[in-house]
Amino acid sequence: MIRSVRAASAAMASTAIAAAGLVFGTAGSAHATGHGEGYYGVWASGVNVRAGGGEQCYLYPSAANCPTVQTTVGSPAQVWVYCQQEGAQSVGGNPYWVWVLTPSGHRGYMASYYTDNATNWIDGVPNC
Repeated sequence: MIRSVRAASAAMASTAIAAAGLVFGTAGSAHATGHGEGYYGVWASGVNVRAGGGEQCYLYPSAANCPTVQTTVGSPAQVWVYCQQEGAQSVGGNPYWVWVLTPSGHRGYMASYYTDNATNWIDGVPNC
């Protein structure tokens, strides 16, 4: 009887710990491996978040087409990635740009190259 109560208690405790991990621990790491819109780390310093330039900026993001620097972000900051777009300029061999919300509340395009993600394209993040 005591063994079965201990076993049941242990099973309930491990279930609670696993559930807490799903709520608190894995949400951030799931995005780090490229599984949809959400928070992604920035690995460099002084990364420009750009806007302006009208339709050309939104259709073909680049430094030239998005001339207004809204703000800069740097490691260890995280930005919320809404969507991604192939740009008119590649950065570090990565042709994609991501539309982000920064910790300071600015929105704009940032070169995807600077996000913590294993590939150029972030799986699960829609096109802008």
